[in-house]
Amino acid sequence: MSRSIYEFPEIFRRVHMEQPVEITREVIFLRRVWERHLNRPVRRVLDIACGDSPHGQILLRDGIAVAGVDRSPTMIAKGRAESRNAIHIYRRPIERFRIPERLFDATFFMSETFPIMVTNADLMSHLRSVARVLRRGGIYCIDIDRHDGIELVRKRKLWRERTVRAGSVLVEIREFHRPIRWDSTLHSIYELECRIHFPAGPVLTRDIIPVRYIVPATLELIAGASGCFKLIACYADLSFTKPIERCHGRWWGILQRV
Repeated sequence: MSRSIYEFPEIFRRVHMEQPVEITREVIFLRRVWERHLNRPVRRVLDIACGDSPHGQILLRDGIAVAGVDRSPTMIAKGRAESRNAIHIYRRPIERFRIPERLFDATFFMSETFPIMVTNADLMSHLRSVARVLRRGGIYCIDIDRHDGIELVRKRKLWRERTVRAGSVLVEIREFHRPIRWDSTLHSIYELECRIHFPAGPVLTRDIIPVRYIVPATLELIAGASGCFKLIACYADLSFTKPIERCHGRWWGILQRV
């Protein structure tokens, strides 16, 4: 079995071209969303698919209690170490989970990862899992990549090649698109191949990530179908004023617990 880039948290962030300033901007926007849509203070939050919870680390320093769920033991270990176990991170599948925590005021799902849940059953069980730990009226913020230009490829196809450095380590990256069935709900199947040149020798990682097609209208249907949420707002590119149809890169769906 191939190794995964998620086993290497620092390298993972460079591969995905994340910049520290992005995390800070996202947290600022999160707090503005809470101020706009909640009539009470946010004291407890849940970070879903949190990894090492970089957003949670910032919120923790602001005096907010943070918990998280993720499935990667490596990322969880890093998050626990960096927060000195102040962030309670539970190893759980995001599709369905229970955690021994009091109800939260707000939850969030960052890094454009929500569309990796591709079946109707997984989406319903996920939203019901979130609803179980969220106070009525609470806010669930979901960060989603803009989905357009669906390309139905007939065979595995190289999309992009690039290199990055994580400190002194060179990483060669190849990204592929893979075929999807005509009757699928998917937007794409993304394959990420990384050759990491460690001093002791290269390590090859491979991650295959199905991505479901999600736009505001489908998120509204999904939320309503769960019986637990309603879509109350959509925001493009961390802006409260930019029209959603002019979204450049990613958008946020704001769900409210009913």
